[in-house]
Amino acid sequence: MPLPNNTRTMPRVLRMVRNVLLIIIVIMVGWTANTALNKYQMYLRPNARAGEWSSSQRYVHSSQVGVSLSVVHDVVLWTRRTGEIPIYRIPVLTYTPRGYLVAIVEGRKEAPRDASSKVFAVKRSTDGGATWSSSEQWIVDDGKPPKDVCSNLGTVLVDDTTATIFLMYVYCGFCPAASLMLMNSTDDGITWGRPSNITDIVGKQYVTHPSPGYGIQKKVNPAKGRLIICGHGFHDGGRGLVLLLSDGHGVTWRPGAFVPSVPFQNSTDGDFNPSECQPVELADGSIYIVVRNQYRYRYNCKIIMRSVDGGETLPQNYTYLDQALIEPKIASGVWYHNGTLFYSGPNSKTERRSLHIRWSEDHGRTWTPGTEIWGDLAGYSTLTMLPHDRKHLYIMYERGTRKYYDEIAFSKIEIIHREES
Repeated sequence: MPLPNNTRTMPRVLRMVRNVLLIIIVIMVGWTANTALNKYQMYLRPNARAGEWSSSQRYVHSSQVGVSLSVVHDVVLWTRRTGEIPIYRIPVLTYTPRGYLVAIVEGRKEAPRDASSKVFAVKRSTDGGATWSSSEQWIVDDGKPPKDVCSNLGTVLVDDTTATIFLMYVYCGFCPAASLMLMNSTDDGITWGRPSNITDIVGKQYVTHPSPGYGIQKKVNPAKGRLIICGHGFHDGGRGLVLLLSDGHGVTWRPGAFVPSVPFQNSTDGDFNPSECQPVELADGSIYIVVRNQYRYRYNCKIIMRSVDGGETLPQNYTYLDQALIEPKIASGVWYHNGTLFYSGPNSKTERRSLHIRWSEDHGRTWTPGTEIWGDLAGYSTLTMLPHDRKHLYIMYERGTRKYYDEIAFSKIEIIHREES
């Protein structure tokens, strides 16, 4: 009798075993991802309710706030035009160590899109924004690189101890390997040094896109004197938000807190993906961060994060959704002064228009309806104040009537307290 032919049955059995193992692996991966998502949502859900309470109550409390705003000066710094630099975007504004103002923008050479070659253009004001330098200074010029090889404007930061202005940005952010760049000015923004590549200092796995806006220097403990920049984008092949820290006045840098996007996110609507972020230091030394909610996780509103250890961590139980701060996915301005928290951004969930400045007297628990600064199309914005002038708030923002980036405008705004009105 011939022996049974197992040459076909054995491979079939192995294939069945392999398929069963694959099914088990897929189930385990899905369970792990769902557990991680649910765990994060467990932290966010009660805080989201707190945000809802804040949103529903803010108008009740707004009448008790003794602050109003009045625009006293408005000027257009850059405008759309024909020529080598047709489009200007991404306003970045800072005070200087001597008490002046420096404005920086991206000049996009080819198209409105982020992945286009650029220059970084600078203007200065020595009289509180009344007049500005007539010609712009280019401190970075991409030239004519290959497609998607370009610089993207990031974060400006003042070290008040050393009287140094830093600018951190990302180069080749759309490439497989991006570079983190740092440059500085030691003469109040008049001249700038050559950019340095600090990728190896920070660590390649922590190369991020420093968010448009400003970084902070801690004024009180914990970590008094520390420089902090908030970045978004790629982290070791993934996405998330990271704080970059310097305890050496910008000579050395290291990563601090990192908040990843929800594991296995697919860049689809509803995913948790923290994006452009603006930190401020509150009076108690904690760091309050307003974060763009890139994929509209749960609501069309800002994500709020807090750090109580100088930026080393951003605990999940201090992370929440503030429904009072609605947004159409955008970078917004934030400033904290003398107990008042100011916020600038479009008053819309879906459109970049109707720019408002709002304020809170209770560290973001409730917000006023605010003051409209521009009623038509409006995009990114940033806020600052001058060290010697605590009666005015300064805003730089994108605005227009045809496109939200028709102009880059600057406004000086008087802060009027109720007892003065």
